[in-house]
Amino acid sequence: MDKTLEQILNVEATAGPFGVGDAVLEQTLRDFIQLQSLRIAIGTNLVGTRSVGWLDFKWYTGVEGSFTYPLDDAAVADPTKVGTANYTVKLQKGMGRCVFLDSVRLRGESFENIDRQQLGIVRARADTIDNLILDALHTGAGQSQAATATFGSASADEEKDLLDTMDLVYSNARVSGDEGMALVLPTSTRSALLNTQLYGNVVESLQDHMRRIASMTVYYTRDYTGGKNEVNSTSALEDDALLLIPGSETAEFFTYNGAGFQETELTRIPGVGFDWMLTGYMGTVVHEHQDGAASGTNNRIAKITGVI
Repeated sequence: MDKTLEQILNVEATAGPFGVGDAVLEQTLRDFIQLQSLRIAIGTNLVGTRSVGWLDFKWYTGVEGSFTYPLDDAAVADPTKVGTANYTVKLQKGMGRCVFLDSVRLRGESFENIDRQQLGIVRARADTIDNLILDALHTGAGQSQAATATFGSASADEEKDLLDTMDLVYSNARVSGDEGMALVLPTSTRSALLNTQLYGNVVESLQDHMRRIASMTVYYTRDYTGGKNEVNSTSALEDDALLLIPGSETAEFFTYNGAGFQETELTRIPGVGFDWMLTGYMGTVVHEHQDGAASGTNNRIAKITGVI
């Protein structure tokens, strides 16, 4: 979309960015930032996303059930017992903040600079969401497969690494065996996946090849060792790749939309401008499936170690 934030908001510049209708403008900016940051984050394509009215939640791991067949007409099946095993998620606070300077507004450059400041917060929030989700998926991977060699090197066999890891997931996770998959790779391996070669009688890239034969969608991230990571001192992927069955059964990302806090605040700084902040709570959980994986992990997620 080529529209500026000014066109999206449909606010007259002559009225000033914080004149009549400030409350509507604040809410629109909030919605724009929240929705756009979710849109450009890759992590939200990998997990389920929900807005919730709580900050803490506990799941009991009653995934393992039974269905008895055939039964005598007068017989009943034993009930599945949930038990006491459980896992939790906690939503934590995040904040974006910027200042709209009077000096900028006076020179008629207000919305161009507001655009840049808002989009800066959008990108920072998206990076934070990706780091939160990818780190949870990396930590929550129930299985691991070592790469033959670093992707793109002369001795690498990327196709075999992907197929072997795919077999691990389908063999050990609670799945039907026909689901599509998502692959998350460091951006430094992009050329290895996009380089064309002959597969059977078709010349195509490995990325297209895996999409065609295995319904595998590839995503790239800079949140790896040596990549551009401004969120935490430790990267999410480290030197690895992730192969998983995407969706809310695997993991979920939550944002809080309940009462009890001020989402947006606009405060006048005398002689300077307007201080604007956006506050939100979010968290991620990897669902446990009683599939043989350790606590806090599931076998729907696998790491391919040493791809870079």
